[in-house]
Parts: sequence; C-alpha cells; structure tokens
Amino acid sequence: MKSSVAFLSALPLLVLGQEPQYPPPFPPTPILPSIINYAPSVTPNVMDKTAPNAQTICPGYQASNVQESSSGVQADLTLAGAACNAYGNEISDLVLDVQYQSQQRLAVRIYPKYLAANNQSQYILSPTLVAVGTQESGASKSGSDLTFVWSNNPTFQFRVSRASTGEVLFDTYGHKIVFEDQFIELVTNMVPQYNIYGLGESLRGFRIPNNFTQTMWNAYNLDNDQILDVNGHSTHPVYVETRYGNGTSTSHGVYARNAHGQDWLMSDTTISYRAIGGSFDLYFFSGSTAKQVISQYQTGVINTPFLPAYWNLGFMQVRWSYQNWSNLQEVVDLYAEQNIQLEVIMNDLDYLKLNRDFTDNPGHYDVAPGKEFLDRLHANGQYYCPILDPNVYVPNPDNASDAYSTYDAGAAVDAYIRNGNDSFYVGVEWPGFSVWPDFITSQAQNFWTQQILAFHKLLSFDGFWLDVNDAVSFCTGSCGQDRISENPIHVPFALPGDPNTSIAVDYRYPEGFNITNATEAASASSAMMSQSLAYPTPSVTNTPVYARTIPTPGVRNLNFPPYAINNFLPGHSLVKEVISPNATHNDGPYNSTEYELHNLYGHISGRATYNSLTQVYPGKRPFFINRSTFAGSGNFSGHWGGDTNSKWGNMYFGIPQALQFSIFGIPYFGVETCGFNGNADMELCTRWMQLSAWFPMYRNHNNRNTIAQEAYRWATTAEATRRIMNTRYSLIPYTYTLFHRANVAGETVLRALAWEFPDDPSLKAVETQFMSGPALLITPVLAPLATTVQGVFPGISEGTIWYDWYSLEKIQAAAGENKTQDAPLVHQPIAIRGGYVIPIQTAGNTTKTSRQSPWSLIVALDKDGKASGELYLDDGITLDPDQRKNVQFTYADNVLKAAVSGDYDDHLPLASITIAGYSGHVPQSVMVNGQTASGAVVQAGDGDVLFITGLGSATSQGAFNRDLTVQLGSGGSSLSSSSSAAASSAASSAQSTTSPSPRSSTWSHGGRGGWTGSQGAWGPGSTGGW
Repeated sequence: MKSSVAFLSALPLLVLGQEPQYPPPFPPTPILPSIINYAPSVTPNVMDKTAPNAQTICPGYQASNVQESSSGVQADLTLAGAACNAYGNEISDLVLDVQYQSQQRLAVRIYPKYLAANNQSQYILSPTLVAVGTQESGASKSGSDLTFVWSNNPTFQFRVSRASTGEVLFDTYGHKIVFEDQFIELVTNMVPQYNIYGLGESLRGFRIPNNFTQTMWNAYNLDNDQILDVNGHSTHPVYVETRYGNGTSTSHGVYARNAHGQDWLMSDTTISYRAIGGSFDLYFFSGSTAKQVISQYQTGVINTPFLPAYWNLGFMQVRWSYQNWSNLQEVVDLYAEQNIQLEVIMNDLDYLKLNRDFTDNPGHYDVAPGKEFLDRLHANGQYYCPILDPNVYVPNPDNASDAYSTYDAGAAVDAYIRNGNDSFYVGVEWPGFSVWPDFITSQAQNFWTQQILAFHKLLSFDGFWLDVNDAVSFCTGSCGQDRISENPIHVPFALPGDPNTSIAVDYRYPEGFNITNATEAASASSAMMSQSLAYPTPSVTNTPVYARTIPTPGVRNLNFPPYAINNFLPGHSLVKEVISPNATHNDGPYNSTEYELHNLYGHISGRATYNSLTQVYPGKRPFFINRSTFAGSGNFSGHWGGDTNSKWGNMYFGIPQALQFSIFGIPYFGVETCGFNGNADMELCTRWMQLSAWFPMYRNHNNRNTIAQEAYRWATTAEATRRIMNTRYSLIPYTYTLFHRANVAGETVLRALAWEFPDDPSLKAVETQFMSGPALLITPVLAPLATTVQGVFPGISEGTIWYDWYSLEKIQAAAGENKTQDAPLVHQPIAIRGGYVIPIQTAGNTTKTSRQSPWSLIVALDKDGKASGELYLDDGITLDPDQRKNVQFTYADNVLKAAVSGDYDDHLPLASITIAGYSGHVPQSVMVNGQTASGAVVQAGDGDVLFITGLGSATSQGAFNRDLTVQLGSGGSSLSSSSSAAASSAASSAQSTTSPSPRSSTWSHGGRGGWTGSQGAWGPGSTGGW
C-alpha cells in the first residue's frame, strides 16, 4: 500500500500515454455491430406540425345515467359523435367514477365500460402493482375540501374546486376528453404564470416553465451525459401547484395514476395530459400548503417512505475499476488514515465474473479472501453493498464451459419475459445476450429470492444497488434469440476504459479547470485530440423516419404507436435501448406487454429485490437503492440520480432533482458525488462533497476511465470533507427523526425554501438553497473560483431569527436581502432557524460509534424566546421495532422540557445544552428534574449564548429514559456584562463535552466542523481524530 502522505501529495491527473489498469469485466470477445441497435426514427407529435389535433377533430363524450350521492358521482360517458380515431381506435363507452375519498382527497376515474381478461384494447393498472387510494369511512361531499362539478354543454367537461373559496384547481371546461386505445388526453385550464413542481424524472430546474413538455418514458438518459429537460430513469406523474396572492398562498396537487408513456404539455394557459394507453385515474389533493399536499399524496395513495436503517445515513464509496479485495481494503484503510468517515464500501461490476449476476470474478474477487475482507469490515462496524443488475446472461449452448446455473434456474420455472411466440425475449446487456426476469409473476420472485439467498451464503453482503432496471437493452427487439451461440459478446459500443478505443481515457475536466490548472488542461486537451485521431470514426447509419402509424380497427401497433411521445433518445422511437414494447409478460390471460409495463419495470424489479432481501435479513431493514422508480417506490427503496458528469452544472441540478424526489415520496435520494463521467478536480470535488453531505444518500462514485476521486485524494478536499462529514454525523439523530416523520406522516426531509415559507413568492423558484428539515438552511457554493456565496434568509420580515451554525451568532440580514456570505474552500455556510431544538451527538468514525456518544442539545430561540423539537429513537435496524421512543422538546422561560413516550432503552446521558439567542441574566444554578446539577454555565462574550455543561452525572441513567426538566436558576449579573474571567473559570470545569460551546476568548471554530476551545467541544478540532 502506498503511504497516505505520498498518495495525497501526488496531483491526481492522468499521465499522458498511461492508461488505467482494470480487472477484465468485459470479455475479449467481438463487439456486436452497431446495426444491432438500429431502430427507425419517428417524429414526436410535439414536433410534428402536420399531426392531427385531437381537440379539434374528436367529438368528446356525453354523460348519461348520472347518479350523484354524498360519496361521489357515477355516470356513463358515450361518444358524442363519429369516432375521430386520431391516434388509435376510439372507445365509445366509458364509465365516470368520482369518489370523495377523504376530506383532502378526491378521486376521478374514467375507464372503458366493457373490459374482459382477453380485451387488449386498454390496460387498467392493477392495485397489486401500484397502490390506490380508497374511500375512508365517513368521507362525503359535505365534509370534503374539494368539489366536483360537471357539464354536458357542449360535451362532458368537469371542474375540481376548493370548497371553502370556490377557487378552481382543475378545469377541463372548453376542452374535450379524448379516449382511444392508444391515446388519451385531458386538457386543464391554468391561471396566468402558474407555478408547478414535480412531473419527473427530469434533470431541470425546480419550478417547471410554463412552455415546456415533460415526457415520461424510462430511458437510459442520465447515463448519456445527463441531458437537461428530457425523460430520465423514472416516471412520476404528480405535480404540486402553488398560487400566490394577498400576502398568502395556497397549494394543491394532482396525481395521474398511469404508467404508460406520457407527454405533459405546459403552455401559457393550459396543461395537456396525454398518454399512449391506460385510463384516467386522477387524484386531487387539497393541501393547502405544498408540505400538506406531499403528505396527503403519500399517506392517502402511494404509501409513505421506508425508514432507513441508521447506518444507511453514513458515507458510501464506490468506483468502477476497484480491481480486487485488496484494492477495496486499501480504500477503506486510506479513509481511516485520513480520519474521514466511511460507512459503506461498494462494488460496481468489477466483482462479477464477466458481468454475470451472482458470480465472483476469479483472480480478483475470489470468495475466500472476500469473506476475510467482509469479516474485517463488519468487525469495524462498516458495510459492503455491491451492484446488482436485473438481467440474466444466456449461456452459449454450444460451449459447455459457458454454463451458467442462474439462467438455468430461471428458465426451469419460466421466470423470464417472452416474445409473442412464447420464446424467451433475448436482448443485450453488460454480460452479452441476456433475458429479464418477469417480476410480476410469483415464479420470478421466488427464483430471484433463491439466487440472492444463495449468493449471500457465499458473500455476506449488506444490501444492493439495483442498476439498469429502466429497463435497458442495447439492441432492438429480441436480437439474440437466434444468436445465443455467439455468447459471450461485447455490447455494441465501446465502453469507458476499453483498450484501443477513443474513450480508453477520459480527458474531460470541469468548467474553470483551464483557469486554475492551465498547464494540465492544455495537456489533457491535446491528449484527447490525439486519442480521438488514433482510432477510426464509427460508421454512421442514416436512419429513415418511420411514417406516422395509421390507426387500424382492432389492431394496436405497440412498437410504433400512432402518437409518438417526445422520447429524447436518438430517433425518438420507443424501441430504442429498451426491452421492446411488444415483449410479453406471463400474467395469464392478460398477456400484458412492456408497452403497458415498461415504466414499471424498475418499480416491480425493485420491490422483488426488496422482498428477497427481507428473506436474507429476516426482521431487519434491507438496504436497497433503485435506479428506476415509479409512484410508491419510496415505500421500499431509495434512488440515486444517475451517472452525473463531473461538471459544476451537474452538481447544481442535483438540488432541484433532490427536491423533485421529495415530492415523489422518495426522500432517500443522492447523487454521484464529484461526478461519474469525466474527471473531477480538487475544487469541484470539495464543493460537491460539501453539498452531498446534506443529501440523505451520500455516495462518491466515478467511471473507470477517469482519475480517482475519493475524498482523500486532495488534501484540501480531505480537510473540507472531515469538517462537513463531522457535521453530518453529529446531526444524524436529527436526520433520522426527519425520516421517522416521513415514514409515519409523509413529511419531507430535504425541503424547498418555498415549502417552509409558503407566503413569500420570491422563493417560488429558489433552487440554490434548501432546507434540511425545518431547522437548517443550507447555502452551497455551486460555481468555481468562489470564496463567497449569496443567499437569502427567509421570514425575517415576520420575525424569523437565523443563527450561524459555526459561531451561533445571529445573522444580520434584511428582509429579502440576497446576503453575501464568506465561503472559503473548506467552509460551507449553514444557518439554524430560531425556534428549534436540535439533538446532536459527537461524530464517530461510523454511525455505530456516533450513537454511543452522550447527547447534546442546541436550543435556537425564536423572537419570543421559545423553541421546540423532536427526537425519535429505536435500535436503527429492526424492520418493525417493538421498542421505540419519542422525545418532544420545548423551551420557554428558562425551562427546557423533554416529554418522553415509548419504551426503547436509551442509556446515554445528556452532556450539555447550548442556547443561542439567550437574553437576560446569567443563571446561577441548573436544576435537573428538581435536583441541583454540578455543572457550569459558560456565556459568550457578546452575551447571547449559554453553554451549559456537567449534566452527565444528573442524567447518567439515561437522559431520556423518563421525562426531563432542566431549569435555569435566576439571579446574577447581566449575561452580556459577565466577565471573561468567569467564563474561563466555568470553562475549566467543562472539558470533554459534546455540545457546541459559545464564542469566547478561549475558543474558535474547529477544523472538523464543530466548536472547539478550552472548555471542550462536541466535535474534535483540526488535529484530532474522532
């Protein structure tokens, strides 16, 4: 192993002419010709000026047999004229079903009247695949926040309004309902300059522009240089709309429960919702704040997010190119040597034999040394989570040495997706020609579970990250059905790091690198040009444009439907780089196709993997993150944001992406910190490590043809990471409590400023700052060469007080001011919102050691001198723990109270309390549950911070094993006039504490991100370990 000093002193730039060394994840076999991925091009409807306008030519519907009751409305809808068949075959008879499901939720369903198991004209999304909302007992029209009105003039149209004010929230008046077997459309009128959020996944700004098309068709986008404003890995057809006026705001939400390919067309005055199948299955949420809408969406329909295991909130490291177990051990050791927390080490494809699931890569990742490595890792309280892909290699039948038992096990129980002729659908994935488990069937679930159980017996992994389940295939159609004897083969394009290719080494660097590293940037540019010229330019096939499909009675064209959604992939076709839409599932008489289920493959493969992991770890919470998600996926999985580029712009857009997933009910979200594609530099990686420390999933991951970017690679990055990670780990009790609230009530973890301060229209598009829960405001640096950053401090005009996290000083800012803050490279501005009590613990080297530290409380007072907060405790791992504890904190009039409920045994004492914004006299005594404590009170020199220590003995049996009252005695001189000598005397008795200390002549901000000084610290200083 290299010494860490020498390692850190080396500038991590690629040496020209030197290629990185990799284990051989790809066999030295022929690369498939690119023609295998050929697909005809189509013109998306939104770009086709000659496309029919269904609103103009279609007749709409008339309602009849209308039955209105206290619980809802039911009616028949009949085609109001000759069928237009604009993009499919018109369905003449529909059913309208309106339900007042709860006070805050209204459901509107429109679906075909005549459906049978063998009727393929329309697919109705099963509640076994995606959760539905149901009518609550006692729900009625009279008790609803929402009203439903309709008209038949000139055709059926409806409005959903807010009952209390008559405000119209969704309005199809003046537009027609279009319902065909391959196209449905609703148009709603919108208020001027409307503000909507959600509708993803897409890499774009937080607030959706009023002239924008959001397409939903899960695609390999975010691995394709993260193109902005297009469809991504996941489908979430839900939005929140916020309206401002008269110094206040209201918000409501709309969820369209449909998994087909979709276009949402935003114009200045309308939103057009179009899908290529399914039904209208709409849910309306009354809010009336954005936070309430998000909660109502989760608790009422899709289910609330899972509660992560405590260790899931630690830091994770992975790189595609870790060569062997020894390489992983080196990474683990270097993080420890540099005093940087590492909770989880991960593997990309390198650990697999020829990229085949449930195998070990011989000579690199053999089982015996792997077991030894995992034993050491687990003994240190650390974890191992490798990649898993939901595709299965098909062995070459003509080569006995190519046998693969996993494939055989699945084939024996018909576990794979099929072609229409009943043969297995064979596409291309990383291992070569492959098949895909049909996870909607019990036989596929059982097969998957048995494979995961068997693999865990070989290597005691602690979870998975499930990749390429969007569902990617690198050829068009069942291309391998007659070519299996060619296996193993290489995907039909060069991969990063492939020798003798133009991308053997990636010479791309972040914006601004040419300024800060001019010589290296020039060398990289020259090398990139030389590398490109050394290899032939790939041949290009001119792809003809497929003529628009003409609807044919009784026939559906699944691969090329008449309405072409705006799929971003080259040629826009639905068959491009996915399992083809006409591939067939094994669900009995329905024979559902990928046309109906493509956008759900990530969701159902994710749930199957989660179910399997519950068998591996009975009664424990599985760790599992999912690349492709749908509404409700957050109930069992997290999500990462795809393979980012090492660019400042990509780092920036991670914030609105995280806020999107807060709306979607998937708070356990993170990005590939420092970027996956291209090379990070010291400055970008430093700022990105600071930003991602606030994302619930915190992972550094990059590509095999780029420079290494672990947090210890640059000394400055290492120092900044130590500081911010110390802050993160100390705050895990706060973050874990936020996840508990998400789990039980659908609350958010990361929050937009507009959600916390809903009446301030200036915040409606803010995406350069965000909140962690209600109490912490994060202002990251998002541009190169910056030593300051600007940010707003909301609520000041209403009396909100903000405190600097590091100094605990009140932040002096005017209402609406975009205040400039110092942000040298190792520092990230953080503010505490007055009115909150924040529980913390000293950061250890893992979450396990952090949990063993005594408690400390930060009490940040509001303008009335009050504060409140919450702490949730359990064992951090049990799936449904019997023992839990909730602690509700309040502070007022010099008394801190902790009201305790639950029976979880937490034996830790309370070491200290820090009160920011204190005014009045210095307390002369501290009473803990009526008994005088032998602690000390240290005051800040400028008189607004109290640091109370020495509470450990009074709470030695566990601070929160019963109700707690801490009362500050009256008397004494004014705090602001207390002497530094008194402070020093008090400080001398307050050594080795775990709470932030006040500003005095004896303390300063610590190098690890806490407060340090002669009176002790809750986080160690720049020279200490943990």
